[in-house]
Amino acid sequence: MRVALKIAYDGGAFFGHQRQPDRRTVEGECLAALRAGKILQNPRESFFRSASRTDRGVSAVGNVIAFDAALQGDAVVGVFNDHAEGVWAWAYSEVPPAFHPRHAIERWYRYHLYNDLSVDSLREVGALFLGDRDFRSFTSEPPTGPFALNSLDVTRDADVIVVDVRASSFRRGMVRRIVAAMVAFARDDVALDAVQAALEGEQHDFGVAAAEPLFLMDVSYGFPFQVVRKGKALDEWHALRIDAALRLRWLRAIDLAASA
Repeated sequence: MRVALKIAYDGGAFFGHQRQPDRRTVEGECLAALRAGKILQNPRESFFRSASRTDRGVSAVGNVIAFDAALQGDAVVGVFNDHAEGVWAWAYSEVPPAFHPRHAIERWYRYHLYNDLSVDSLREVGALFLGDRDFRSFTSEPPTGPFALNSLDVTRDADVIVVDVRASSFRRGMVRRIVAAMVAFARDDVALDAVQAALEGEQHDFGVAAAEPLFLMDVSYGFPFQVVRKGKALDEWHALRIDAALRLRWLRAIDLAASA
């Protein structure tokens, strides 16, 4: 049986996603948990694959891994979470034997901006990226031809500006370079014409936005995943939620003390 898992992780805890012999990575942690739980021994024999190899510092809510297993999907979630540290499986789907998670219908990335920027300006420049464009200036692994985003939306949510970018696939660093160009325009550091020229093939370097504010929100395939709420994952999420809330209260207390 082949099983696909939706996994979440804090990218700051890992040296990227792809396996490295001397570094703790997301893929390495997933394989260690699957081996410890006796779900698989040889990644090649089990056809272990990941949907997206997120950069170092990039977090995920719904990345996907897939592998061959003898257990049912809901049991795999429990065993995986019992052994994984810092990576949580929260949904599964039993998929065809040839399923490869990289062949997705859509990937959804979300970037969080805490800068004081004009949402209207970000939307204006963001609209340039829609349709078939030349993204050579926006990735270290250029596409071989025209590339299209499915959507790019900018919204304000309380004290954060959210940039949601969707496409069937992305090249290395693409979302972070797109956001860097958008921010540069919103700050009046570059002209709209410069971004337009870059999307027509002219070489420009707008920099790369930080990795930590970027989340891989979901990878979709046109079929549903079954959500599984297992005890260990829920307990750890609750502890993380309390820790985050306490840190926020601590920061607010510092602000109050400093302004007194």
